[in-house]
Amino acid sequence: MNKYSLTTPRLLLLASVLSLSACTTVNYTAQQFVPKDPGKISLLPSVAPAYQVENLEYKHADGAISRGVYIRKPGADFTVLYFMGSGVRVDANGTSFAKAFTELNANVISFDYRGFGRSDSNGKQHSLIELESDALALYDYARKMVPGRMVVHGHSFGSFVAARLASKRAIDALVMEGTGTTALAYSDNMVPWFAKPFVKINLDEELTAVDNRAALRNYAGPVLIINGVNDVQTPAATARELFASIPRSNKRYEEVANAGHMNALSKPETLKAYRDFLNGQF
Repeated sequence: MNKYSLTTPRLLLLASVLSLSACTTVNYTAQQFVPKDPGKISLLPSVAPAYQVENLEYKHADGAISRGVYIRKPGADFTVLYFMGSGVRVDANGTSFAKAFTELNANVISFDYRGFGRSDSNGKQHSLIELESDALALYDYARKMVPGRMVVHGHSFGSFVAARLASKRAIDALVMEGTGTTALAYSDNMVPWFAKPFVKINLDEELTAVDNRAALRNYAGPVLIINGVNDVQTPAATARELFASIPRSNKRYEEVANAGHMNALSKPETLKAYRDFLNGQF
């Protein structure tokens, strides 16, 4: 779910829809057709010059190789192990997701998923089971490498990966951003409201079993859930439902005004909530 800009196909679709509804003029500029990667990792020094980017590589037992980055500086307060959303890559989007953590005075570790971006599969078909196994191995690898507090943070698809990890490791803290309850709810939100009466979603057995509520029953640590008010991919209602299902007091929910699916961490109130959460304010 990498929607940092309005792409050319979306612009053309918008023009087509508007042309059917009324007489409308749509203006284009050459800049809209020029490919851009405004959040690419190589731009990080321009927004966080104190940080260094170290390339990481981890070889799994089955031969797959996870590659990622360790974004760090001396004197950081904590480290974030960040699981990205589907379609988000270290090289294309690293600065976009890391900037907020540098403003929190945190180091960041993140890996591309198996067979995606920098990372390689072992040549065999893989599914969620392998991604879960990779996440556990990468957590153990990072935990041995990093001293002090390490927060596991998952965004969108990555929030499901992070929740499964939290159910199997005694992590320091969990942050779930742009999240929801189940894979079924997540898939249903991908269907526009006007198409819902005509679309039936069938999930395979593996996807049907994906449930953040069930995963968090096995996690006793602190959890912060962040969702944008304007998020249509993972609506705030499903995030609130997830939050309500956690039967503990060491939890916090932050619903961010004027934020959608991709930009909640860019808001000052979100960063304040993050700091307060880590200071034990639930």
